[in-house]
Amino acid sequence: MPARQNRETEVKIRIGDSRALRARLKQLGLVRVHPKALEDNVLFDTPDRALRKVRSILRLRSYGSRWTVTYKGTPEPDRYFKSRLEFESEIDRPEAIEAIFRTLGLVPVFRYQKYRTHFTVPRKPGQGEVWLDVALDETPIGDFIELEGSRRAIDRIARALGYSRADYSTASYGALYLEDCAKKNVAPADMVFAPSGRRARHQQTKRRIGSASGAN
Repeated sequence: MPARQNRETEVKIRIGDSRALRARLKQLGLVRVHPKALEDNVLFDTPDRALRKVRSILRLRSYGSRWTVTYKGTPEPDRYFKSRLEFESEIDRPEAIEAIFRTLGLVPVFRYQKYRTHFTVPRKPGQGEVWLDVALDETPIGDFIELEGSRRAIDRIARALGYSRADYSTASYGALYLEDCAKKNVAPADMVFAPSGRRARHQQTKRRIGSASGAN
């Protein structure tokens, strides 16, 4: 599959009640395009964290049955929105991509998990493709929604959900995880769910893409 290149613009908003948010999204007419599923991510970087220093990322992700490799460039200066260049492609052999990364001197530096449900806001008839993506993320450090689209579209759906720009965050999940660890006075490692019978498949995913340590 050919790589996708675009300039993504997104924000995160911390939420308190994911069930109520799901109901509100349904009321607003959003379409669920992927049911709730485990998303497992590993970030790769040089040993001296060259990508982290410029706020770029190189990521392997599994989401349901889909695997993707993604590069995101340095975000533009913006108080409210995170906007940057993104290259992304679906892949069939994540272990081969990881082997290439390691051969190039890149190492896993941070692993993070979430349960994601993906929604879209379609354009009106005759207006073309989807103009806003909404992801409901249930993570080990709390629940968030991630809005991706134009600034105008993000503001519009955020207001409809009862939020304003004061609620927006451009922080990465790695940064949010470090903040959470600092508040709890615990040493950071990887942002993953605690093992349980219900989440046994986490271990299979871990074996397939490797384990990373240290936050990015």
